[in-house]
Amino acid sequence: MAQSVTDDLAAFLLELYREEASPRTIASYQSDLASFARWYTETNAEPFSAKVTTTTDVRDYKARLIAVEHRAPATVNRRLAALRKFFTWAKGDGRVTELPTDLVKGVPAAPRAPKSLDKREVDRLIRMAERGGKKRDLAVLMLLRHTGLRVGELCALRLADIEMSDRKGTVIVRSGKGNKYRVVPLNADVRRALGQYLTVRPRVSDDHFFLSQKGGGVHSQAVQRIVEKYARQAGLEDVSPHTLRHSFAKQLLDEGVDLVTVSALLGHERLETTAIYTQPGPRDFERAVQKLEWEVSSR
Repeated sequence: MAQSVTDDLAAFLLELYREEASPRTIASYQSDLASFARWYTETNAEPFSAKVTTTTDVRDYKARLIAVEHRAPATVNRRLAALRKFFTWAKGDGRVTELPTDLVKGVPAAPRAPKSLDKREVDRLIRMAERGGKKRDLAVLMLLRHTGLRVGELCALRLADIEMSDRKGTVIVRSGKGNKYRVVPLNADVRRALGQYLTVRPRVSDDHFFLSQKGGGVHSQAVQRIVEKYARQAGLEDVSPHTLRHSFAKQLLDEGVDLVTVSALLGHERLETTAIYTQPGPRDFERAVQKLEWEVSSR
C-alpha cells in the first residue's frame, strides 16, 4: 500500500486499540478498509488517503460491490459502516472536513425471520428441565414457551398476576413494552408446571411469582442462565429467552393462527412487527425442497 494508506489506516486502527476494541473487531475494520483502499488506488491511479476521498468514490465503490462483486446486502452494509466509522474518526482527527459517506445509504435487505426452535427442539429443551427436577426452572421454561412473554415481563410477575383453576388460567402482563397491559391464556401444560412450582415456592413476604435462590424476585440474567443451561444439555446452540418467544410466535402462525391474534398475544403495537415471523427461514426452505423431492419420487 501507499504510505498515505498506511498512515491513515494505521492511525485509525491504533485508535480502536486504545478504545480497547476486540482483536476481532479491529481485524474486521482493517480488512474492510483495506479493500476500499485497494479499490480506490486501482480505480483512480493514485494513492488513497482520507482527505481526497469523495462521495462519488464511496458511491462507485458501493456500486462495484453490488454489480460486479455480487456481494450480499449484509456485506455491503458492513463495509459502508466501516467507512462511516473511519471517516467520522478522520474528521474528528482533523484529516477531513466533510464526510464523504453522509449521502450514501445502505442496501435494503430482505427481512429475515428471527431464530426460533422447532417443536422437536423445544421438546428436547423441556425434557432436560424435567430430568433436572427443579420445578422452578421447568415452570420458567414452560411459561416462556407457552406464552411468549419477554424475560422482563416474566421477572416482573407477581403472585396475583397468575390465576389458575383445573380448567383454565391466565397470566396478566401489567408491565409490557410501552407499559401495555395484556392477558395471555395458560394451557394445561403450563398450568401444571406452574402449580407444581407453587408447591415448593418458599413462603416469604416477597410477592414476586418467581423467586431467586437468595430471596427476592428472579433477575433476567438468572432466567438467561436457566435457558442456556438446559439448551446446552439438549445440544442446542445460541438459545435465549427471546428464542422461546420467537418459537411461540412462529409455531402459532404455522398452525394457522391469524396475525392479529398472535400480535395481541405478543403485546406488539404494530402488525408489521409480528409479520416478521411470517418470513420463511432456513428450515422452511428445507421443508419446501424436501416436499418437492417426495412429490417427484412418488410419481
